[in-house]
Amino acid sequence: MTGRVTHHGFAQGRHGSAAAVVAAMLLMGFISVLHAASTPVLMLLEHTEAGKQIQTKIEVKGGLVASPDKGKPQAKWIIRAGDALNSEGQPGDRSVNFYQGTDNQSTLLFILKVRYYQNAAGRWVPQFLLDEEPMVMRKNGRWQPLTTAQGASSLIVQTGTALQNAEGYFPSLEFGMTTGAISIDAWLVQ
Repeated sequence: MTGRVTHHGFAQGRHGSAAAVVAAMLLMGFISVLHAASTPVLMLLEHTEAGKQIQTKIEVKGGLVASPDKGKPQAKWIIRAGDALNSEGQPGDRSVNFYQGTDNQSTLLFILKVRYYQNAAGRWVPQFLLDEEPMVMRKNGRWQPLTTAQGASSLIVQTGTALQNAEGYFPSLEFGMTTGAISIDAWLVQ
């Protein structure tokens, strides 16, 4: 007897079992590669709509991305940390430009700088620094802000209680604009 039995057209036995084990190992390896190759989430952009928290994932990928909440002004926005990364060294810094409007009429609202810091578990977690340097130009002998909404300069007000680290980066940010509710219509991760 050779140890091989055919059942419903499939060969079983020592060779069939080995092939099944190899196939399972390849499949598990393929799934882990797909998981590792998935685009990491840099941050979560959160707001409240009808009493419910709505979160939008901002992934680490290039190009201008239109927000699924385009044209929906909010009084307060929250930035939360995305995926913690396993890495031998500190991942590189990123910056994210946030815009109001899309297509040909977009206005830069603010720039968020992102730096990874290692947590107690040894994973790298993103933290955030709001670039509040106003963009200005000289007009009629006076300095005027370039970023405007509804005809008035848009100054950012941070409302969260999270404390910054020694380099000024926050684990999360809560903010709004002095001019009232504003929509974040697109972003660009660099």
